Amino acid sequence: MKYLNIKYLINFFIALVFLTPVVMIFSKGLFSIFIIKDDIYVARYFFGSFTIIILVAFLVLIISIPLAWLTTMTEFKGRKFLQIIAILPLAVPGYISAYTYAEILEPSGFLPILLKSIGIEFIGISIRNSFFGSVILALSLFPYVYLLTRISIINLSARYIEAGRTIGKTPLECFFKIGIPMSAPGIIAGLSLALMETINDFGVASFFGLSTLSIGIYNYISILNNLNAAYFLSLVVILMMLILYIIEQKIRGKKNFHNSNYEFLNWKRYKLSKVKGYLAFYIGLIPIILGYFIPILFTLYLYLHNLSKINYGNFFQSLFNTLVIGFTVAIICAFLSVLINFSGRFSKNKIFIYLKKIINIGYAIPGVVVALGVIYFIISIDKLLDLLFLNNLLISSSIIGLVLALSIRLISLSNNSIDSGLEKISKSIDDASRMMGRRYSTTYFRIILPQIKISVIAGIFLVMVDTMKELPITLLLRPFNFNTLATELYQYSSSESLELGSLHALTIIVFLTIAVFLLDNVLEKKLITKTKKN
Repeated sequence: MKYLNIKYLINFFIALVFLTPVVMIFSKGLFSIFIIKDDIYVARYFFGSFTIIILVAFLVLIISIPLAWLTTMTEFKGRKFLQIIAILPLAVPGYISAYTYAEILEPSGFLPILLKSIGIEFIGISIRNSFFGSVILALSLFPYVYLLTRISIINLSARYIEAGRTIGKTPLECFFKIGIPMSAPGIIAGLSLALMETINDFGVASFFGLSTLSIGIYNYISILNNLNAAYFLSLVVILMMLILYIIEQKIRGKKNFHNSNYEFLNWKRYKLSKVKGYLAFYIGLIPIILGYFIPILFTLYLYLHNLSKINYGNFFQSLFNTLVIGFTVAIICAFLSVLINFSGRFSKNKIFIYLKKIINIGYAIPGVVVALGVIYFIISIDKLLDLLFLNNLLISSSIIGLVLALSIRLISLSNNSIDSGLEKISKSIDDASRMMGRRYSTTYFRIILPQIKISVIAGIFLVMVDTMKELPITLLLRPFNFNTLATELYQYSSSESLELGSLHALTIIVFLTIAVFLLDNVLEKKLITKTKKN
């Protein structure tokens, strides 16, 4: 009993620390409702975000669903290649794409100058508006829906497809009448992730001068010094995230489809004709070229043409800061995830499942809201310590706040990676170990953890890489004169000097590319494992 109580206390304490900043912001938002009711800017920020959410949802769906169907259910030359590279746009943060296309398309940009040199008059176009912002976000986020839709399609029972073929349904009819309805759980789950990232976006909206909720919160904190309005906007964001989560759970809960291993192995793809195959391949390539290859190739071009202008001392200092803060956060998240999953592994009590969900909730909360919550949380602790005459123990150091905020936001990556590894370890090992007289802790730390070390390392790497691209948290909570790759790149782009930050952007993209393929590999293995179990 005493041992179980210790596990409860550890998990409860972790959940308390990680959830308190969000709860504090929620409560402050409720109290601020009547204070800012006449603030017209609040409505502008809300409708600005709402417009972008609708546009991104539409664009993501029309890109990802057909692409997932084509790479999963049809056969054509280049299908496997297209299937692999379709995840690459996830490796390019939206703000890097925004910087890239502004440099290419806007007046006095790369393309107008290039065309003018060959005698073609092109004055360029202004892309700093909600439509182009939504297009850029959609090109960065559609792989979320693509991946989860593809998994849903693979997990469909083959007899439904075969039944459709038997009664003479065309491939197009099977797509609309069988494929899409049965893939709804994956589509909704992926769309929810994409829209959460849209609400979380700060870099694209800031660079394009858009009025979104994240920008509003940031402006009210750092420029207008109106915390009540910031609290209220944060409340709106939390409620929007909660609505997305509930919708996703409701739709996924109502639609469950299963397949047997036999059905999986006998999956038959529609064979496309040569012309249709080429058409599918090249149309499928368009969003991938726009979302990944153009940003990375143009960034590489900028770097190679500005080698002598790059401040390498600045770059290496930013890289060092990024790696240090990323490694610190990753180790903290891994350590806590190991403890959290230990409790869940050896207890049938559902409270550990709920505590784990509470701890994971940070990833669904935009970085700027998490940062605001941590600021208020630390200020409250400082005041409490001051009341207890412990003013020498003030913890308002920005590094502490930065590490805490990043840990709250990213621990779910480490948690899910370790959880994925534990699913592959049979619980018969636990029973055998107990029969030999070993304690649960000995079984977990000496027998099970060594077997899932790859999952632990993968979780550490994913957290480190996500720390690299995190922008609003680092901008709000970093110590004075402390820059990461993302914040340094943000400063260069704000001063219209992207070429000087091209090496920073390339480094972020390369690390994210590795992380994306690692994540895809984990998903594929998990999918195959589940399929074999059925």
